[in-house]
Amino acid sequence: MKKRFSIIAAAMFALAAQQASAQQLQSAYFLDGYSYAHQLNPAHDMSHSSYFGFPFITLGNLNMGVNGNVGVGDVLYSRNGKLVTYLHPSVGIDEALGNFNDNNKFQFNLFTSLVSFGFHKWGGYNTFDLNLRSNFGFNAPYGLFELTKNLQNKNYDISKFGGYGQAYAEVAIGHSREVYEGVRAGLRAKVLVGLARVDAEFNKLSLDLQDESKWMVEADATINAHVKGLTWGAPKVEEYEDPAKGTYETIDFDNIDFEGSKGVAGMGLAFDLGGEVDFGKLDLVENLHAGLAVRDLGFLKWKEGISAKNNGDPFEFDGFNNIMVDDEHGEDFDDMSDDLTDRLTDLYRLKDTGAASGRTTGLGTTLTLSASYDLPYYDKLSFGFTYNQRIQKTYGWHEERIYATVKPTKWFEASVNGGVGTFGPMWGWVINFCPTGFNFFIGMDHVVGKMAKQGVPLNSNANFSLGIAFPLGKYVK
Repeated sequence: MKKRFSIIAAAMFALAAQQASAQQLQSAYFLDGYSYAHQLNPAHDMSHSSYFGFPFITLGNLNMGVNGNVGVGDVLYSRNGKLVTYLHPSVGIDEALGNFNDNNKFQFNLFTSLVSFGFHKWGGYNTFDLNLRSNFGFNAPYGLFELTKNLQNKNYDISKFGGYGQAYAEVAIGHSREVYEGVRAGLRAKVLVGLARVDAEFNKLSLDLQDESKWMVEADATINAHVKGLTWGAPKVEEYEDPAKGTYETIDFDNIDFEGSKGVAGMGLAFDLGGEVDFGKLDLVENLHAGLAVRDLGFLKWKEGISAKNNGDPFEFDGFNNIMVDDEHGEDFDDMSDDLTDRLTDLYRLKDTGAASGRTTGLGTTLTLSASYDLPYYDKLSFGFTYNQRIQKTYGWHEERIYATVKPTKWFEASVNGGVGTFGPMWGWVINFCPTGFNFFIGMDHVVGKMAKQGVPLNSNANFSLGIAFPLGKYVK
């Protein structure tokens, strides 16, 4: 891509690259021998006396995936053995636009543990984690795709358009214990070190295209970037539609660069809270268990950064008069996204507004409710349910999963699950080997579905997780 930071290119790249979804392996929620279970619910107890994760490389605990309600198959089409974009003339208007929703969401998350260990002491179970996390979210309204595919002389109102991306490290210390027979509680306190944060808020884009001789645009957009050493670089000089008005300057996204030292861009604090109940130990219902977890309840305070904004004044625009629609265009992904990016950034006419003041942002809190039941005549088989709700303004989501988990021995367990949610139906699985001294797991919360002949996944929901840890000591469950 020529544009390293751009409206359309970012979204299309997220689709084409098939990035990632849940930050911990949700499919492993009901496994006893899963070493990183405390990252799903801080009240979880470890099945062995202690453990430590494979240090400093992604083999310790790697989770990556993508969530979205529009897939690659909705943007790219197979024509005569080639992948073409939805702009290609061979893709009909109804066929292309019928796949988009009112709000089209794409979300990427990456989670990896650099250092992780746990041990029983002080009346409970204690954990320590050093993790790296990054996430990206993008929301594109239906009107954006309608504008680019089926341009008509009418009014367009494109709002709720924007994206964000952030990366940070977290140092987490946790403790859980049985507070009453059959009832466990847990807490993880996390110090956060912000590495980078970018917010693109395109609050309004109103286009009056009814007059063929003069198109009028009114836009309201702001970009704040909190990245140590990042600069906008030299601006792009453009001419007004009326030559008598001279020229104006806008941000040139090709010129974004780093200057000076790179380092910490912000600091923050967060907490994970959890609880678990064994109703059998409470003499209520044998084999029934329930749990509650609230994760990432906290904030990141970012240092001063850079900002870009438009002035919000209406202006005349002619940037969509010659949009690519012939047979040679709409095929090349880079050409299409670069062409759209150029035109859309011209629509917003963003200007360097100097330093962005420090700001405080939330992390996106996840609420999890769970329940499981062990079969009384074969307690090595259980069925479970989880409900997850992500609370994050435009980028929030929910999902409900039903599990079947089998634990035939203390050293092997497996689980499969299926569910529905904001991003449609989903299937997941996990296999966990957990003998004394070694724990290896591999699984997916979203199984990759149908793929194009070129090997490109057509669904925007995919997830992959694997990891190695070393449980030590006696089996305590």
